[in-house]
Amino acid sequence: MRVGSSSESLASKLLDYLAPRTGRGIPGDVATTTRDYVAAAVQLLAPRARRGVAEPPEIAGAATRWAREGVALETVLASCHDEIRAGLEFVAAHGEGDDVVAGAQLILRVLEMVTVTASAAYVDEHRLVAREHQTAAQTLVSALLGGHAVGELVSQTGIAVAPAYQVVALSIPAHPDERRPGAGAAAARRKLRRVQAALADPLGSRALSLLSAAGGTVLVPADARPARIGAPEMTAEVLAMLSEAAEVPLTAVAATGATARIPELAARTHDLLDGIRAADRVPGLYRVAEPPEPADGEPAQQVRMPVVTSNNDHRIGRSA
Repeated sequence: MRVGSSSESLASKLLDYLAPRTGRGIPGDVATTTRDYVAAAVQLLAPRARRGVAEPPEIAGAATRWAREGVALETVLASCHDEIRAGLEFVAAHGEGDDVVAGAQLILRVLEMVTVTASAAYVDEHRLVAREHQTAAQTLVSALLGGHAVGELVSQTGIAVAPAYQVVALSIPAHPDERRPGAGAAAARRKLRRVQAALADPLGSRALSLLSAAGGTVLVPADARPARIGAPEMTAEVLAMLSEAAEVPLTAVAATGATARIPELAARTHDLLDGIRAADRVPGLYRVAEPPEPADGEPAQQVRMPVVTSNNDHRIGRSA
């Protein structure tokens, strides 16, 4: 429908109406700003508006700031929809004939613009924060695996380091889609993202990982009281969940010890994992059994640790 001069007049009246409004039950800064950029969107999309501008820049800018400050997206969209609702009521009350239809179409385009722009800004900001956190966590894992001091990293990242960890060497086989010509790299990335997402719920936010599409290392904070119900831990059930997410059967070797022993435990578990894979053993979780602590005054003995599976308690020989 072609918008005539009367519709242009209605859009101007709508802009005048939106400008002095006050928010209804919405925090002032959000209400004021959303009202401003709803008005800006109306001005941009109204008849004879200047073309070539995709969106009012204040929408994305304000939404990004609110995302950083922790303002809920629901609050922002509720405030936007409050203004949109008021605009529709104004059009219905002051428009006549075709002007009502043209005005409603204008308001719907404004609704689409502000909703999509604000939502996209929130998603982009959260992706940026997630990437920054992932980079910081991977830097911390690398330092722990290398046996380096992490005090400064902990201060910079705000990620707490536990006194002990369950160190898990993880092997992720190729997904069938990775063997398809031209689709391998994308399929591998999707598989890795599924595994990383699946790790978060059972192991908690304090678990650290350094993974590629082929596997890597996961560090799970070890509870000082192992008997506590619900303590995060890599178990056969958790590994089964990860296998389901990856859509391929995973193999893992786990050992638990003090944080200072992470480099030693990581080397041992990955060596055992390589041996298990070379021996073509069944996928699943294999646990490293710790040797008994030596009595006071007795020299520690070098012990080749046996490995057992958590699935059926099948003991693997010391050569594994």
